[in-house]
Amino acid sequence: MFYVLINSNGIEVREAKEMLTLKEMQNLVGVENESAYIEVASYKSFSDKSITLICDDEFLLKNQNPTCLTAEGNVIHGQVLVLGTNKSKEDFGLLTLRQTEIVKTEIRLIRGK
Repeated sequence: MFYVLINSNGIEVREAKEMLTLKEMQNLVGVENESAYIEVASYKSFSDKSITLICDDEFLLKNQNPTCLTAEGNVIHGQVLVLGTNKSKEDFGLLTLRQTEIVKTEIRLIRGK
């Protein structure tokens, strides 16, 4: 099982043996040496609607650069974590290899200057 991290360096697929803890998710989307309040940025950005984008809720306060553009046209800033959800959107889960390929194919990166 996998999760995806999107940042100014591009898209990175990481393998995980078990679901990430809240603290791990906060550290992944936070700025260096500082965890973040996580926010679900989008549930509908991919052809597989169980794929979810998660970002730092305070990205504007932290002056983070744009990272990617969703299918709906929303610009997501900073480190972006991509996970799956269950049908009720109540629980996060890891991605399958097929879902990671969907993310890599369908996400639109914004490259910094």
